Amino acid sequence: MARGQAAGTLVLWASLAMTGCIEPDADWVPAPPQSADARGLDPSDTIASSRIDGDTTAALLFFFVVLPCGLIGGWSLFWWLQHRKRAAVERAFDPKAPLANGHAVIVGQVELEPGATGPAIQLAIQQEGKDIKVKHGWSHSWTERSREVRVRPFWVRRFTGELVRVEPDERVVLRDDLSRVERRSHAERVRFAELTPGETVHVSGSLFGANPSGTGAAYRAAATEPVLRPGRIGPMVVSTERPGATSSERAAFHRGWLVGVAVLALALPTVVFPTVALLGLTGQTVRARPAATRHWQVYHKPKHGYGYYVQHYGLRSVREVGGGAQVLTDECSEAVWSCAQSRACPEVRYTVSALSDGVVQIGVDGQLTDGRAILLGVVAAALLLAYPFSVFGSRPWYLQRRIVDSGTGKIPDFIPPAR
Repeated sequence: MARGQAAGTLVLWASLAMTGCIEPDADWVPAPPQSADARGLDPSDTIASSRIDGDTTAALLFFFVVLPCGLIGGWSLFWWLQHRKRAAVERAFDPKAPLANGHAVIVGQVELEPGATGPAIQLAIQQEGKDIKVKHGWSHSWTERSREVRVRPFWVRRFTGELVRVEPDERVVLRDDLSRVERRSHAERVRFAELTPGETVHVSGSLFGANPSGTGAAYRAAATEPVLRPGRIGPMVVSTERPGATSSERAAFHRGWLVGVAVLALALPTVVFPTVALLGLTGQTVRARPAATRHWQVYHKPKHGYGYYVQHYGLRSVREVGGGAQVLTDECSEAVWSCAQSRACPEVRYTVSALSDGVVQIGVDGQLTDGRAILLGVVAAALLLAYPFSVFGSRPWYLQRRIVDSGTGKIPDFIPPAR
């Protein structure tokens, strides 16, 4: 137990040192004896001017820490589990299972009619280029302006030897790479995704005409030839990736966000507001008698303005505990500093941690400073903006509504093809 407390105290003081809790260079002045009949000050009047009261601090911690981390963590957990489940289902699919009417996934090689050439499915994405002047040079971007899908029926020869006719429509989702690029002019190009004969694919849709016996039709002209068409609800998906690849990648992406948010949720109270966190967990409110005061000032110079001095005040109080004295020290308001100087503060309330007398704040609850509240607000805003941008920006191209490619430097010069 003693070792645990020692380790906790070491981590505590390291955290406080990293967050700027450094003692000011100002001498303590003994406070005069306080009048026992004086009314004293309300705890809210004793808080330093650079701090936020306890109720507002609790609200800010909820909206800036608990809510964004909870929302993003919960959403990441949900989609991680969903994509992991989908990946497991896709990988467990048996490509040699007998065909059955209804929703089906067909795996095999692409074939066209005898003598036919060209792709079975071609997706052409027209992009417009633009040069962009940046701080240290140039960059460029290619932004999608339109896309066109060309489809025609093709066949998939399963690993069992069966042939299944596939009849896609313009809503088809082709999961393939955009490997071919064709420049039309200096600021216009087309990227192509093409399904070509011989590629191994898995295609999902609604199957009709399946042979219950599982033997299937051996020739394309057979009357009972099974046909795969788009389903009533979703589009047909034609993928050259291995089953479960996309879902596995998306699951890993959301798992990374879940781990990152969990680390952030632990790091913020450790690094940004350790005192408030410890007082919230182990703090207790006590009363102590003012024993000394101090006053110092810090020069503040804005970037675009005149400098000025910021006044700071400190209060040291003593509390009798089990025959001994507990010394509590913290920055305070000018009001309580003046009150102690005028002998009108017989008692002042503090919140002190059960782990250490050094973890203490004047008042009845832990308080954030203005600067740390602003920092938490910036972190929360960045987190809430970064997550959706990251989710949508990291999706494969075939899950994006508009494709934007970027690169360094200006757009390369266009060289017309030789005629």
